[in-house]
Amino acid sequence: MTYAFYHSPNTLEEALYLKAKYGEDARALAGATDLLLEIERGVRRRPDGSPPGVIDLTRIPGLASIIESNDVIQLGPLVTHNQCVASPLIVEKAFPLARACWEVGAPQIRNRATVVGNVITASPANDTIAPLLALDARITVRSLERGERTLPLDAFITGFRKVDLAPDELVTAVSFPALNERCDGIFIKLGLRRAQAISVVNVAVVVER
Repeated sequence: MTYAFYHSPNTLEEALYLKAKYGEDARALAGATDLLLEIERGVRRRPDGSPPGVIDLTRIPGLASIIESNDVIQLGPLVTHNQCVASPLIVEKAFPLARACWEVGAPQIRNRATVVGNVITASPANDTIAPLLALDARITVRSLERGERTLPLDAFITGFRKVDLAPDELVTAVSFPALNERCDGIFIKLGLRRAQAISVVNVAVVVER
């Protein structure tokens, strides 16, 4: 498969410059587990039918961090599902997300696929969306010209496979309040088989005692 172009920036500022330059003709690549399939199936194409260019974010330092500050947890755009599963912070203070990430695909997929990529794809079958909604997640996006803006996840996802992301913007973080000792949460998934199945129905709940 050939792409219109391929760039691998070393900084977020360089990536934002490239996104501003190419707009809809360029797609950001993190885990690529959804993006490559969408390009192959023709879902992500340029107006002339050719594959889009790719801006590979994986060499940019600091984008795969999971941090907590002032009782708010923040995930960088390169955080994978297995990072969440293995994170004591996520297991203790955002368990529905950890449980949902454990349900995603096979270990190889979880090692590549990112939580942000799952959100941007915006499929109702994607496992991490329900727990992030239950956790009151917010999405931070950034453009070179206009800077940052942050909006609730339920406003960021505008419809089936549609999100509020301008052609020159990149998602830079997902953040949500850390669950405290009075809160419990769970994620439950129903698929057509016991493992490596796409969700038919999934539910995430957070309750406060």
